[in-house]
Amino acid sequence: MVDTPARPSWTTSLPQPPTPASPDVAALHRRAGSENFTVASLLLPPRIRRRLLSVYAFARLVDDIGDEAPGDRNALLDKVERDIDRIYAGYVATDRLWAELTVTVHECGIPRTPFDRLVQANRRDQQVKRYRTFDDLLGYCELSANPVGHLVLHVFDAMSPERAALSDQVCSALQVLEHLQDVAEDRRNGRIYLPAEDLERFGVREQDLAASKANREVRALIAFETQRTLRLLDEGAAIVGTLRGLARLAVAGYVAGGRATAAAIVNARFDVLTTTPRPRKSRTVAELARSLGGGR
Repeated sequence: MVDTPARPSWTTSLPQPPTPASPDVAALHRRAGSENFTVASLLLPPRIRRRLLSVYAFARLVDDIGDEAPGDRNALLDKVERDIDRIYAGYVATDRLWAELTVTVHECGIPRTPFDRLVQANRRDQQVKRYRTFDDLLGYCELSANPVGHLVLHVFDAMSPERAALSDQVCSALQVLEHLQDVAEDRRNGRIYLPAEDLERFGVREQDLAASKANREVRALIAFETQRTLRLLDEGAAIVGTLRGLARLAVAGYVAGGRATAAAIVNARFDVLTTTPRPRKSRTVAELARSLGGGR
């Protein structure tokens, strides 16, 4: 009998004691409940929920580094990339986040490209604070949002070129809707994701976004962006009809969360400065039934 060599192990290269790059994984999982959509429904089997949460924890970690980490954020992102290297080199992690992600990657045969793009998005956030056009913003979503959809499709063994394209529309729309919700917070952090050409078109000045209440011009701008983004989401919603079983349920839930978020922005009369519009659970459930029933 020939012994199979054990795979080498690594202690995460991320600094100790815990920093934004070595997170409380349970806390990251709990934050999934604050998203506009259900990240890992309790209706899904534990193994699927585990995989989805491992992917979510990675995406949340990278976003937290890009948005909040003190010190040299690019250096922390470098360390994340080195730990991605170790996953694909066959190492076994001792850090919980990386250990769980390693299992998901190998069980689902996930390529590393989506992970690299999420890191790249957060590198871009360190340099780019404004976007000139909606197409420019969608280009950012190709890095910051669309890779998550690809990871989900891999978790469900449902990846195909057609589904990837539709998923990109859904994920980009979800990202833009989140930007619309967070206009005030992003402005305080020095970022404006509303396209500059649209601000000019509607006569909105950057200082208008710092007000405690949206004026008429800001409301008109947010209405325009919401309607445009909802059309993008509705186009991508065709992906639900291509899926079966658990994948269909999960993805329909993501679409439903996006539609409920758009409805919340509408119900706030497009004032995203006074408060952050949040989707109502009842509306999300209704939209889920619509999506599963074949309604687009």
